[in-house]
Order: sequence, then structure tokens, then C-alpha cells
Amino acid sequence: MNRQQFIIIALFTAVETYFFNEAWMTGRYIMAAFWAILLFRNFRVSYLMGKIVDVIDQHLKGKD
Repeated sequence: MNRQQFIIIALFTAVETYFFNEAWMTGRYIMAAFWAILLFRNFRVSYLMGKIVDVIDQHLKGKD
């Protein structure tokens, strides 16, 4: 993941979090569920990217 992709994902996650909180606090639970699905998708991608980076780090440390 390059820097531009990271920044885009971070910005979209921040915006989705804002709209999720706004929808939840105003009682629009269907919209909150929609934003929660989008947030879950971003968190899942971040988790997978973290796992990939950990595997690459372990692989590179093993070669030294």
C-alpha cells in the first residue's frame, strides 16, 4: 500500500466514523448500520494489510 492509498483509506475511515456517530446519535439506525458495514470493511482491510506487513517483516528478518 503506497502513501496515497493509506491517506485515502484514513480519510474515508474518519468520514465514515463521523457519519456513523451522527446517524447513531440521531436515532437513524438503518443509516448507522450502513456506515458500520463500511467501517467494518475498512477495518478488515487494515487488519489484513497489517498481517501482510508482519509476514513480510518476519520473512526479511529471517534472511539476515
